[in-house]
Amino acid sequence: MYIQPSMCLTKLDFLFPGVNWIFELIFLIFLALFLWVCVCLRSIRYFWKFPAPASAGNLIAAGPYRRRVQPPSMIVKALDCKPGMIIVEIGCGSGLYTVAVAKAIQPNGIVYAVDIQEGMLEKLTARMNREGIDNIKPILADAEGVIPLNDGIAEAIFSVAVLPEIPDPIKTLVQVKRLLSQQGIYVDAELLFDPDFPLRRTVKKWAKTAGLEYVGQFGHAARYVLVFQK
Repeated sequence: MYIQPSMCLTKLDFLFPGVNWIFELIFLIFLALFLWVCVCLRSIRYFWKFPAPASAGNLIAAGPYRRRVQPPSMIVKALDCKPGMIIVEIGCGSGLYTVAVAKAIQPNGIVYAVDIQEGMLEKLTARMNREGIDNIKPILADAEGVIPLNDGIAEAIFSVAVLPEIPDPIKTLVQVKRLLSQQGIYVDAELLFDPDFPLRRTVKKWAKTAGLEYVGQFGHAARYVLVFQK
């Protein structure tokens, strides 16, 4: 006799009647809690802008997860890294992307790594020592103010999930424009899971106000890399 699959009980259903709907309920509860936390974080960050604490620097950039969902190779590709380039990073953190870019522009290239927190620069220096990198120059500075570098020094500038943390990102982008050479590019990367995640049109609006022109994009709406020039 033929029995439709929908009429059959799995072994788990037989031993634990109703277990499937319990798992579904637990999943929905955790999903609702996750979304609630996300909403709360975004609400807090909307009204209170502050950089990720230095104590969390290694945690944010650690492990294979970050490398898979927002790989350094995306930044290297967007910057079109070549040996000998001079590049500036805004908000280097503990240096996951800084080191990848520095390696791509060796032997004579330099990355000026700017961060507002001395603790982050200490973590960056420790990473440099571990990986034997010597072409990164840490700079302690507030990206909203005057970054202590000469006008037009950079062939490229980049930031990764940093721009929306800054209270006035347009001020930072004005600095970016000042530091860029005439043919230089600015690359901004953002990730949906960041509590400060901005829509692409928001970043484009900031950049346009600061005098930068949008020229292209890598990735997709949830994990994008935008490219601008003067």
